Amino acid sequence: MLRLDINLLWTILNLLIWYVLIRKFLFKPINAVISKREEAITSRYAKAQELQEEAEAEKNRCKEVQAQIEKEKAAVFTEARENARDEYDRIVAEAGVRAAQIVEDSRKEAEQERTRIIEKAEQEIRSMIMDEAVKSMQSSQGDHALYDQFLAKAGETDAE
Repeated sequence: MLRLDINLLWTILNLLIWYVLIRKFLFKPINAVISKREEAITSRYAKAQELQEEAEAEKNRCKEVQAQIEKEKAAVFTEARENARDEYDRIVAEAGVRAAQIVEDSRKEAEQERTRIIEKAEQEIRSMIMDEAVKSMQSSQGDHALYDQFLAKAGETDAE
């Protein structure tokens, strides 16, 4: 059974004093440490959230820069292809001009060679005629014999 005496009163008073002391010296510092840790965790979480947002913004900026680089790369490739095509066309045109010049030079050279050969042949014929004319003047042979000798000599030259 429960007795109501002074010991009970002292026990209750003792418990109340202990409660006040524990609350003041134990719970308040522990609650202060817990609230500081909560604030630290909250600030770290906020900072992490901020860093994540910055990282996301940086990621988006990098994607934009990469897209810009891809556009520039495509433009450079297109320009390089056009320049290469222009250079190819220029080289082909230049080669065509050079080929035409070579053909023209060869034609002129062949014409000059033909002219030179014809002049040489004419010169040889004149020389033969002159030789025969000199011989005919020097010799007393008849015109008929002279003509036969000329034809024989001209036939030998043509045959060679």
